[in-house]
Amino acid sequence: MDSRLGAVLCGALLVGCASLDNNVAMPGMQLKHEFLIDRTKPDSYPGFLGAEGNDMSCRYGIHYQTVKEFSPPKAQMFAGLLLQELPAISSHKVVLEQFDVYENHRLGSLHALAGAVGGGFIGAELESAAHQNKDVFTTDKLIVDTKPGVDRHPKENQVGCSNRGEGEYYPSEISGGSDVVVTWLKFTVDDHPYHYRTYYQFQPTANNQRAAGVKDAIELTIKEIATLVQL
Repeated sequence: MDSRLGAVLCGALLVGCASLDNNVAMPGMQLKHEFLIDRTKPDSYPGFLGAEGNDMSCRYGIHYQTVKEFSPPKAQMFAGLLLQELPAISSHKVVLEQFDVYENHRLGSLHALAGAVGGGFIGAELESAAHQNKDVFTTDKLIVDTKPGVDRHPKENQVGCSNRGEGEYYPSEISGGSDVVVTWLKFTVDDHPYHYRTYYQFQPTANNQRAAGVKDAIELTIKEIATLVQL
């Protein structure tokens, strides 16, 4: 797709031409937890035009939650939520290595883009990609992947950049029409390692509902993962 067509589409579409603002706030949460050591890495996801807003990229339609979109800071948010579920965790040493959250609205963005492009090869190709999971249904709202390094469906194209370890997911595991929040967590408790990826599906009807979906995904993810922590 050339730059002139991209400019036309940005004039016609709201989705995919402006970065989402998915600020997640949990007011009243303690700002510092002494049991937590934060070893997460700085943000390294490409900017909007290089990823989420680039319709030629496999990252198109996938929003990475930046550090500035968490209040309190995401490491302390993780610690606070974990403490709510496991009060005894405060007497243990927790080292957080990864807490990355992606809001994948790729299929909806492709569907809107295909509609704007109209007929022809490009439109048909995008429309096909946008509907690849329309007949898949599941009652699971949250999927916890306890072995995130394993490709469970090696013959299936993922929605996003396959096996890059970002915001991609398997369409066969998600209800058609859903956006998906993909959360990565890697941490140790008293040097015992834990590594998980979760998928949370929801169906926002407006952009301002996306932040609420991300917040729900984070809270439910840590609630479920807390049940797996052995103290």
